[in-house]
Amino acid sequence: MKGPPDKRFERLKKLANKLGLDLVKKRPWWQKYVVLLIAVASIFGCYYYAFQYTGDLRYGDNSRINFKNINSSAIKRASYIYDSSGQVTGRFYDEIRDTVKLSEIPLLLRNGFIAAEDQRFYRGLFWGIIPHPGIDPIAITRAGFGNVLRQLGFKYLNKSGASSITQQFTRLILAEEISEFKNRDQTFARKIKEAKIAIQVEKQYTKDKILEDFLNLIYFGHGVNGIAEAAQRYFGKDIRTQELNLREIAILVSLNKSPSGYCPIFHGPKGDPAETVRIVKARERYNWVLSRMLEDGYITQKEFQEAMFKEDEPLEAEIAKLNPIKKPVFGYSNRMVKEMLLTSGYSENELSRSKGLRVYTTIDPKIQRIASEEFEKHLALLNEEKAGGNKINGAFVIIDVKTGDIKAISGGNNFDETQYNRALASRSPGSGFKPFVYAAAMEQGMGYYDKVCNCPLDLSGGAKGERWRPQNFKEKNPQPTGYIDLARGIIWSLNLETLNLARSIGMESVVQEANSMGVWGNRGLVRDSSGEVWFRRPGYEVKEGLIPLLPTAIGASEVNLIEIANAYAVFARGGIYMKPNLTREVRDSYGEIIHKPELSYQERVLSQETADSMTALMRAVTKIGTAKISMRDIEQQVAVKTGTSDGPRDLGMYGFTPELALVIRVGHDNYGVVELPEYMKKVSGDSEMQISGGWVVGPLFRKIIDRIHEDRTKVAFSEDVESKLSELLERYN
Repeated sequence: MKGPPDKRFERLKKLANKLGLDLVKKRPWWQKYVVLLIAVASIFGCYYYAFQYTGDLRYGDNSRINFKNINSSAIKRASYIYDSSGQVTGRFYDEIRDTVKLSEIPLLLRNGFIAAEDQRFYRGLFWGIIPHPGIDPIAITRAGFGNVLRQLGFKYLNKSGASSITQQFTRLILAEEISEFKNRDQTFARKIKEAKIAIQVEKQYTKDKILEDFLNLIYFGHGVNGIAEAAQRYFGKDIRTQELNLREIAILVSLNKSPSGYCPIFHGPKGDPAETVRIVKARERYNWVLSRMLEDGYITQKEFQEAMFKEDEPLEAEIAKLNPIKKPVFGYSNRMVKEMLLTSGYSENELSRSKGLRVYTTIDPKIQRIASEEFEKHLALLNEEKAGGNKINGAFVIIDVKTGDIKAISGGNNFDETQYNRALASRSPGSGFKPFVYAAAMEQGMGYYDKVCNCPLDLSGGAKGERWRPQNFKEKNPQPTGYIDLARGIIWSLNLETLNLARSIGMESVVQEANSMGVWGNRGLVRDSSGEVWFRRPGYEVKEGLIPLLPTAIGASEVNLIEIANAYAVFARGGIYMKPNLTREVRDSYGEIIHKPELSYQERVLSQETADSMTALMRAVTKIGTAKISMRDIEQQVAVKTGTSDGPRDLGMYGFTPELALVIRVGHDNYGVVELPEYMKKVSGDSEMQISGGWVVGPLFRKIIDRIHEDRTKVAFSEDVESKLSELLERYN
């Protein structure tokens, strides 16, 4: 007995009749096979065209895509600078990205991304029977089904996307070349193109390489690209050496889906409805990631429960905080590193986009911060009540005596305001140059008590053709005129004695001694004792430096602070010259050493006797000389020389402990005369006092040394030095 006719079959039959087809008529067996063959061929043809045929895959310029060239070389890599403790101090970047090897990324973090983005990435389809081909048909089907349900008004809770990790990698790596990828066009054609490329990429590269590059490419919001930089930016952690907890992992994984929507930094005023909704959704996403990790067996039920973001947690509490990208306190040392790299052959593009260098410096973060803080405060004091933009600025350099390492450097008060590096600027050291004159004399056999004339000079060659009649600094209790002990010239900074001494030993020998200690006075350059260029600012060449004329003896020739600091370190290490160091090593983006400076060579340029004698003289400066007030009762032993140039236009304090050489200079950038600061008038009670380096810079030198040695062992100079000091104090005090 026939049942009622199937209405759907009847409708299909009517449609067939309209098309001229007979659904009832029986066909020969061979026709059935032909139809089947055509159907199978059509299916495979569609599959081949959709996913295997690559002839229609082209870049934006219409050139064919070369799949062998789709690799990590296209990833923009920032170059990073590190201090001596291994912390990042700066970056050169087009995009902020710290590329890491897959092995450097914690396994649990990798698994978090796999669980949320592509759970069959490694294990394949259908329990591993079919390898993952670059796309996930199951995920695509599920996502398509979910879209249909949502269009029909049904609630579909599965939050997984259809794009595999390989597809996402493809989209990221080719975003610059393919406009649909860059614009994220939500079209079927773009999805097909993405899938086709992903399948080809899987044929060329390993899963590990795809995952590594994918994690290095992701944009995580707040200007950050790549998993390593994201961990540093949001949690202050280096994923190479520090563990991330499950909550942090869930947050980072979620940011790939929506950097703004799932950002752990809460915005808006407290109680803002829109922000509250966003936070709730963000935490739901974090918990969903954790649930996927639990489902796939990457974490236990206990770990899941402990890491979950609870509903009753206060929404206004920050889960993370943004760690600063810029650190101005290290700006000048970082600028020097960049200039060193540029002059060694790297291009701007290589530093900011392609090389991803890792430059490890000698900068001590604690010493740098202490010196920078005190420097900033002191300049603020000097500029107090100053109107207009012509304010006092300056620079400082601190060098490790034992190694030659530059421990701290600043070329100005604020790197963000001006990148002009005053530590490299050629300026007058004033009386800070005098120790080189006296060292040269001692190397020729002179001693403390040899007589030198502290008497006037009347020489040709002055400004505007006038006679040059130099004078001593005016003191309330001036040193005697006539022939006096050589030692007095350093302790009380006597211009006339120094000039007569330089005249008697010859300025050529003075300049030669300064050169041997690394002081050359070449603009834009730092040279070592042999004359070899250690540092060169781009565009500068070796030209005439120190001039062997008499005014150079009291600081008329301009030099930079790095040269002065390193030369003063020669006294501290007993007459041994060492080339200054700023970098320890340079590595590529994957940690391989590509440059390691040779150990700083050592060369004796002064006898031990001369070095000790000069050190004792500069120790006496702190007891009875031009720095006795600012250095009074200082706990850490120091040896210093004050410096005041003509005008005065430059004021300085140059000195050292047995471990550190510290030099400081202040003045106006336009060479204007430095006027007596208001605070000094109040402190001294003398509005007519003569301004000097000892008065103006001495207190800053003292504060920096005191703070550095608050929790540092105090170190004494050698017995020979202290014995000579006692002799000097007994004679002159």
